[in-house]
Amino acid sequence: MIKEFSRKYALLSALFVSVLIISVLAVSCNKEQTLEEKYGIKNYSTVCFQNVSADFSHYGKETDENTIFELGSCGKTVAAYIALAMVDEGRLNLNQKIKPYLSSNLITEDLRLDEITLKQLLCHTAGFSPSYELGIDKKIYSDPGKEFRYSGVGYIYLQNVIENAGGMTFEQAASHYVFEPLKMKNSTFEHVKTITPYMNFGNAVLYALIVFVLAFALLLFISAVTGKLTGYKFYKFRTAFLTAFFSAGIINAAVLLLIMSKVLVLSVICFAIMGIALLVTRNKQKLFYVCVPVFIAVLFVLGFTLKLYVPVTNELVPKQPNCAYSLKSTAKDMSLFCNELMEKQKSPDNAFCSMFIPAVQIDEKNSWGLGIAVEAADNGEITYWHSGINPGAQSLFVLYPAQNKYAVILTNSDNGLNFAKEKVRAFLNFDGGWDIRR
Repeated sequence: MIKEFSRKYALLSALFVSVLIISVLAVSCNKEQTLEEKYGIKNYSTVCFQNVSADFSHYGKETDENTIFELGSCGKTVAAYIALAMVDEGRLNLNQKIKPYLSSNLITEDLRLDEITLKQLLCHTAGFSPSYELGIDKKIYSDPGKEFRYSGVGYIYLQNVIENAGGMTFEQAASHYVFEPLKMKNSTFEHVKTITPYMNFGNAVLYALIVFVLAFALLLFISAVTGKLTGYKFYKFRTAFLTAFFSAGIINAAVLLLIMSKVLVLSVICFAIMGIALLVTRNKQKLFYVCVPVFIAVLFVLGFTLKLYVPVTNELVPKQPNCAYSLKSTAKDMSLFCNELMEKQKSPDNAFCSMFIPAVQIDEKNSWGLGIAVEAADNGEITYWHSGINPGAQSLFVLYPAQNKYAVILTNSDNGLNFAKEKVRAFLNFDGGWDIRR
């Protein structure tokens, strides 16, 4: 009876999923999509500047030029501006070694650390890893100054240099050198509520459940092998299954709180559904054991098959300011910052002009200045840019000084960068790639 019911349940589930997929695909093929629908954009805020006029636009409920978005790596350009302001004051020097300014927890035994300069941090040639999500990878992967290696870790080192050389926290430095002078009233690197991030369902499920799946499988395997090898007379696979399930849920929640608390609510919902399924099927052995893996499999299939976008929360656990990824700002504030960058680009009389001079060549069209990317067109004209990618938030700003134009696009979407590129290309009439080799 159970076997027959399981077979019917599986067939009905497969039929339902197939019909759902076909229906969604049919609708998407027959409907003429807007750019926002194409990329699943829920909200965006933009500024397009040309000559002396800044045109703000926005999309989505309760969104305007003062709406706060996550800007992720765009904060690296702000950090570079701070460092160059300190160079202009004489507090720092581009060619000086950074080690004397580093806190002890960032110093390793690698002798190459002694050779790294401030300039190398700014243009991503210090040799550090790009990763920082699971803690700081302090290993040096290439000799300082030898090659471009885009690095979030390098900018964590830069933040430490700024803090120790300036005798202030990074947020204080940002306020002193950037936010207050430019009147950027809604910008910060600290924890603050932003517009709701939207993640691709597949990405959200992956972040929410991957640790749970791995922990559950590992704990179940260990308990099963231990029970069999020891011949423990009280061992029951059902008990081991439930113990592994609840332990994996606790482990998953703890890891998400430390790393990606944005998806903790989604994780809890999924865990609750699986728990209810176990309760309902407790007297049906086969269904009891398959309901968890089937539920997870269906979630992953739907997540990476259908174009679904789900809201997640802001980070539930405040994190320390980090210039590599924690900038929050608005279109209006970023307009003020881009105005400042456009003015600095024109002036050859201070340290800021070095920001826009290519310090390392990446390929035929792309190079990197000090805190900002440089891309040349076939006609020789140049744009300066940076993008930001956080889970559920992507952004882009591009300066085009030759035409006295710039554009800033802020979104709360995992697809926001591609959307932003299309918008900026149309406005600047510049076929830019604006892509970082990570």
